Amino acid sequence: MINVVLRRELQSLFRAPFAWAVLAVTQFVIAWQFLAQIEIFTDLQPRLARVALPPGVTQLVVQPLLVTIAMLLLFIVPALTMQTLAGERRAGTLNLWYSSPVALRTLVFGKFAGVLSLLAMLWLSAAVMPFTLAWGTALDLGTLAAGLLGLALLMAAMTAIGLFFSSLTSQPTLAALGGFSCLMFFWMCDWTGRIDGEPTLFTHLSMMNHFQHFVRGYVDSADVAYFLIVIVSALALTVWRLDGDRRAF
Repeated sequence: MINVVLRRELQSLFRAPFAWAVLAVTQFVIAWQFLAQIEIFTDLQPRLARVALPPGVTQLVVQPLLVTIAMLLLFIVPALTMQTLAGERRAGTLNLWYSSPVALRTLVFGKFAGVLSLLAMLWLSAAVMPFTLAWGTALDLGTLAAGLLGLALLMAAMTAIGLFFSSLTSQPTLAALGGFSCLMFFWMCDWTGRIDGEPTLFTHLSMMNHFQHFVRGYVDSADVAYFLIVIVSALALTVWRLDGDRRAF
């Protein structure tokens, strides 16, 4: 049954001009950032030649690119997830899902996989662009692989959070605002940790703090567990919320 939900969600996303517009604008920003970082790296080459252990193209091009994509996801994910459940509730089609034999966890996971399939196109572009640098320079493939793994986990965690907020209301705009506010809170946690200087509870809660470890090339089981806990918790809360609606229905 999950294939039915996934296929319907993919048709809904890829047939909407909004999704293609988001992908086009995001791809333009990513490409512009990538070329800008290459230009900066080229301008710094004379100075880097005089440094004993200079940073390479991975540190000066790839890592800033991944951080830029993570920042864009703060806006992209809530915009893509706001219609998944809130739009269906507003149109009245969510009641049809309640009366169907589809399990709620199947419905939630199918919509989750559908949005991730769209975001996978951005992930692929983030992977292909840095690989082109390997033709003319030394690219740290281990750091790149760790960064891409972190980006995939970040996309999944943000999508799960956006899906949960979409399940709370029948207004897609409110769902997008709630998801963006929650994701921005995790972003602000990282800023709080930096201001205090010492690790705090907010530092450990910061999604971006854990993502930065992947960008630097460190794959820690604690960071992986953090993202998995966020994903599972958000999806479980979404199922719980829909279960309450189904009982009321």
